[in-house]
Amino acid sequence: MKIYSFTILFILGSLTWGGCDNQSGEKRTTNRTNAKVNKLTALELPARNASFTIGDQIPVFVSVPDTLEIDSLQLFFRGHQVGTYMEPDTFFVATANMLPGKDSGIRVKAFFGKGKNETHSRKVELLSDILPVTYRYKVITTYPHDVGAYTQGLIYYDGWLYEGTGNYNQSTVRKVRLSNGEVIQARNNASDIFGEGITIYNGRVYQLTYKAQICFVYDLNTLEEVQKYYYQNKEGWGLTNTDDELIMSDGTNVLYFLDPELFTVTRQIEVYNNEGPVTDLNELEYIEGKIYANRYYTDEIVIIDPATGKEEGRVDMKGILSIKDRKPSTNVLNGIAWDAENERLFITGKYWPKLFEIELVPVGE
Repeated sequence: MKIYSFTILFILGSLTWGGCDNQSGEKRTTNRTNAKVNKLTALELPARNASFTIGDQIPVFVSVPDTLEIDSLQLFFRGHQVGTYMEPDTFFVATANMLPGKDSGIRVKAFFGKGKNETHSRKVELLSDILPVTYRYKVITTYPHDVGAYTQGLIYYDGWLYEGTGNYNQSTVRKVRLSNGEVIQARNNASDIFGEGITIYNGRVYQLTYKAQICFVYDLNTLEEVQKYYYQNKEGWGLTNTDDELIMSDGTNVLYFLDPELFTVTRQIEVYNNEGPVTDLNELEYIEGKIYANRYYTDEIVIIDPATGKEEGRVDMKGILSIKDRKPSTNVLNGIAWDAENERLFITGKYWPKLFEIELVPVGE
């Protein structure tokens, strides 16, 4: 039995594969059978559903019967051909400086005589190579918060809080006075709209929706609708922005970077820590070059590198809202706002009676 194994020393982007139906909208059918085809060669390694940490070397082993002559073997990684090999050798996939994620596809195509060939494919998962820093919180100041606000998005801008609230027949975008929680200005959504995350970019307020797949855009001063965008195949959850991009979550471990003028996806990252994907990403805030995200149904805020998707830190917020302040209607932690001028960090939650200014302190200090 011959063993062919390979090292792939390329760092390449991932491709998304998909299919389409005919123009009538009906699915195409064929007479192909689902019978399994027995292959002459076998991809022995990596194992199915294998996980590796960035920096590991991934073995690729292809076994070939002694009676079979191979013309060549073509190797692909993340959708790109990385080499053609005529003779057996021992190699490994080098993963240093790669991005984490589960979209790491290895493919080997074996060519025999008379134009015959067969293909082996395998996906592996790359975990982050850093251990997130754990933070505790210190409460600096407590402010009143509208207990009737199902908070979906929170921003501090030019001395005011802007808040997006959710639930059908209750969704709003509002301008709020920080000191007493007074709603100064508000725009109500239609009863069939479930409002989600908001952000402010270039003098406009952007508001996602949960299921409607619409992003509403409002004038910052009047809260009058000036535009709306449609997006497909995603739920709207959280929204924030850099100087030139919007960043959107959809409740998974994926973050989407969008062109603010076209609302089209320019890139995306998978958020991972050293144990696996960081899921349920909800409300977002961009703070000093990092993305802060609430994780839905948890008391945790994670800090994410927007270039790599690696979780760099996590904040345990357990106990910040006391038992005496909780009622049957009190919901989860959700809402992060940053006052860049004064370096103040604010958090609140859905139907919470209080909003907190907090300071983050690494555990152990």
